[in-house]
Amino acid sequence: MKPVPDKASETVSKSDVPHLFSPEAKPFEAPPHRPREPNPVERRPMTEQSLTIHHVTPHFYPEVGGVEDSLRHFGAWLVQGGHRVIVHTSSLAASGETLAARGAIEGIEIQRYPPISNRGYFRTWFRPDLSGARLIHLHGYAVRTNDRVVRAASQVPIVFSLHHGVRMPHVGRRVRVLRKFYDRFVGVPTLRRVDRILVTSSGDVPWLTRRGIPDAKVRVVPSPLPDDAYVPGDASWGRDRVGGPFILYLGRLHEEKGVDDLLEAFSRLPPDARLVFAGPDGGRLSALRTRARDLGVASRVTFLGTVSEDEKRSLLASCVCLALPSLFEAQGLVAIESWAQGRPIVATRVGALAEMISHGETGLLVPYHDIHALADSLDRMWTHPEVGNEMGAKGKRVAESFRIGKIAPRLLQMYEDLAAH
Repeated sequence: MKPVPDKASETVSKSDVPHLFSPEAKPFEAPPHRPREPNPVERRPMTEQSLTIHHVTPHFYPEVGGVEDSLRHFGAWLVQGGHRVIVHTSSLAASGETLAARGAIEGIEIQRYPPISNRGYFRTWFRPDLSGARLIHLHGYAVRTNDRVVRAASQVPIVFSLHHGVRMPHVGRRVRVLRKFYDRFVGVPTLRRVDRILVTSSGDVPWLTRRGIPDAKVRVVPSPLPDDAYVPGDASWGRDRVGGPFILYLGRLHEEKGVDDLLEAFSRLPPDARLVFAGPDGGRLSALRTRARDLGVASRVTFLGTVSEDEKRSLLASCVCLALPSLFEAQGLVAIESWAQGRPIVATRVGALAEMISHGETGLLVPYHDIHALADSLDRMWTHPEVGNEMGAKGKRVAESFRIGKIAPRLLQMYEDLAAH
């Protein structure tokens, strides 16, 4: 693969990026529909200058998550700008369902392939057909599919988004040993072969530098939010459904997201406090329901499951604060969504969250797995809502830096420069 000269016009430099970065519940009803704001780029037909970008990612729509959502937002923006976006992904959904081989969403073409296996690591290993591709964007480190693509498409410009980062705090010895082996013989050699590496957090850059990845190849690019995310949600809707003020968790109910710690910390809050979990089951729903009963807080904990975009905005707009007690967050996209609705955050001091959130200004940071500190911070937000309101207002100003109209054009310029060589 030919090296591509570094150009100022394509750079998304660190200086450009803000350094931040129940059964007892009432029936769940959707909030009033709000019209979608138009994308800042008008839809245009493809021309000779239009690009065709092939994205390869383990999961995509209808799966939800930070990676899936950010790719969908950016892809839709490109399509409306007259470009063609094709997403190659696994046909195996997290639920175990097999998805259709072909699909589309907001003009993005989706091609799905059966995984090598339906178990563990191999659920995300598939063989995409990239014949004829002239520009490829890979998503996710430690994804075997991406390693294969890089070796097979050695003459095609390739962009590699790490997304979940390369740092692995709080993991056991066995995982560290396996990861060290993977880094040395597969992961790092793959990164050395691509043309551009995108990270969402500057904290990943030193790791890459120590492994011989030139800084000129790396770009720190936060995940953008579409303008829809900034449309005010119905602030009264969520509280009406839940029965009063509440603390919100928004995301997969998975162990690595710290949901068990959140429930334990919540049980120490005043008896009028309420907690809402909104998001798909990642394997912890049943255990959380049981633990809530054991702790005597089941009547004050609500599980909503997956919610729509309108519902998500309304929940964020009406919550006391958003809780993010994750083991690790490389993007923290939901934190920006919370700020876009003017709400503060209580989060663990890990990954991108530690960089994005200014402690005491736009939210509160606590050590991972420190249930006492998490409970204290949640209690502060609950008992002093004026403090949270002030933090949320500051966060809303920060969120403006993440609008897709401010970030996506720079990524497009990078694509155009790569495609020209």
